[in-house]
Amino acid sequence: MQLKAVQEWAVFFFWAKWSFGLFISKMIHLTKGETNTVVLTLTENETLTTPNYLFRFVNRTTGVEVVFVKTNASDVSSYKYRFNQFSIVTSSYFSNQPSGEWLYYVYEQASTTNRDYTKATGLLEQGIMRLNDSDAFEYTQHEPENTYITR
Repeated sequence: MQLKAVQEWAVFFFWAKWSFGLFISKMIHLTKGETNTVVLTLTENETLTTPNYLFRFVNRTTGVEVVFVKTNASDVSSYKYRFNQFSIVTSSYFSNQPSGEWLYYVYEQASTTNRDYTKATGLLEQGIMRLNDSDAFEYTQHEPENTYITR
């Protein structure tokens, strides 16, 4: 009887671990006005030998889409079989876009010019991207003028 309880607990633990794991999402952070480095794990799902990558970002509030292609040569990872590393210049793609949460999708394709995700070979990764405003700001300190009346 005790062994059965342990087995049931182990099955529940295995189920709970994997079912709760499905809710954990990948997230990348980009800051406006900067060149951001993004590390992804795309190679594990590739079906093409040397694919180009179609990046598609969809704003969660407005539905606006930003789409661009990164070539296989733009992957600057030293260990491409383990992870992929790209530089994204946000001023090129997100300068007039709202800050906030975006959904991102990365597709593989043979083309270096196609921007239609329905014509891509397959989806490699998806997650959430947080687009932050530029960190550059000026701090202004105000000195209040205090006047005291005593009796």
